Amino acid sequence: MLYSESKERENRFKLALKISLPFLFILAFIFVYIYDSYEENFDIVILFTILIPIYIYYIFYLIYRGFHLTLIDNTTNAFNRKEILREILKSKENSIISLVKLENISDINERYGVDNADEILKKFIKKLDNFFLHNGFKDVKIGRYSGGNFLFILDSKNKNNLAHLLRIFSNDLKNNGIDEIEIKIGFSLIERVYDKSVKNIVKKLFDLIENKSEENLLNFKPNEFEKIILDAIENERFLFKFQQSKSLKNSSEIVEVLTKIYSKNGESFSKSQIQRVINHIKKETLFDKKVMKALANELRGIDLKDRLISIELSAVSLRNAKFKDFLEELFLETKLNPNSFVLEFSEKHSYEDMKRFKNILEQYKQMGFKIALRNFGGNNSSLEYIKHLPIDIVKLDIEFTKNLEDRRYREILKSYVLMLKSLDVKIMIKFVDKIEIKKRLEEFEFDYVQGFLISKPKDLKEML
Repeated sequence: MLYSESKERENRFKLALKISLPFLFILAFIFVYIYDSYEENFDIVILFTILIPIYIYYIFYLIYRGFHLTLIDNTTNAFNRKEILREILKSKENSIISLVKLENISDINERYGVDNADEILKKFIKKLDNFFLHNGFKDVKIGRYSGGNFLFILDSKNKNNLAHLLRIFSNDLKNNGIDEIEIKIGFSLIERVYDKSVKNIVKKLFDLIENKSEENLLNFKPNEFEKIILDAIENERFLFKFQQSKSLKNSSEIVEVLTKIYSKNGESFSKSQIQRVINHIKKETLFDKKVMKALANELRGIDLKDRLISIELSAVSLRNAKFKDFLEELFLETKLNPNSFVLEFSEKHSYEDMKRFKNILEQYKQMGFKIALRNFGGNNSSLEYIKHLPIDIVKLDIEFTKNLEDRRYREILKSYVLMLKSLDVKIMIKFVDKIEIKKRLEEFEFDYVQGFLISKPKDLKEML
């Protein structure tokens, strides 16, 4: 039995006591009253007339409250979110708090259905609890935070040992799965003493899973990093670098804008480093507006000649009607020509209302903007978008540059180039940093090449 289930049973027992105790007191009162008085008394009739409906109401109130005071998640029988957060708040400073994330739970839901996914989650928690029990941890407090995300508390001083155990558990799931279904998990660990705020602890646990390659970000507490980002957006603390890509057919260029923010202390962060936080604090469209305003002011009055300025924006911003109106007003005010700008985006999962998305992009094109699709051919919705949307330029995913020596990648790349050229879509290959790579690419006849071999990121003055 899970610790959370035993606590739920204990909670219900306490509720039953609360319901029954008043009734026992009433019976005791009746016994004493009748024992002391043998004669009928009118007052007792009045008293019971008042007490009985009050008591009935009290019972129904407690039962109603009982449904709202449940400690466990109905699907997994682990603690629910509210209770596990409360348990973390009460936990000892030397406790270890961990997050385990089922990374393919959405795929399981889609492939096997919600009922089967729920059953997998339930068995996963049982398996995790048994694993801890087998390794000497009793009554581990496990709670479901959301979806396939689970928090648990362990009384242990050895975080490295726990990490080792979780790696064993993760490998076992990869190899054996549950009910012959593959399970992929990620996990992170943190000491309870890290922060008094449970909210900060949970955010940090998610950061540790998702930003493993960004070591410099892990020195910041989540609330501190959010404040830095919000302050930078509010005060338009942006740094722009410009990286040129060369056409292999004429003198034209596409110049990619690389956006960074910087803090009051001078620390700078790239867009990829802050994007997740921007999304979580629901500021992605505001961020894009501020960036476009700052960029437009920096480029105001500059002769861009035959250069195209390419800026990455969120697909969510592009689909926002108010953002489109803002962009139109901004270009009128700054007298910049939309024909000199490329609006680029990428998206992991394809947007459901493709007709609406297409209509919106066509409106941008009518204004003069060109549309670019980033990370084409990667693990995203790029093929679906090229089928339906009016794309002018694609920027190939970095994996094609990295795997040029792989025959399969080369054959796929040839097919992509043939397809895109037949659709009149321009093609850019990125991250070309060696002459050998550039020569290897000549057979593909790309329209644009970008990378350190062509040009490193520059300030605006250097580019001009």
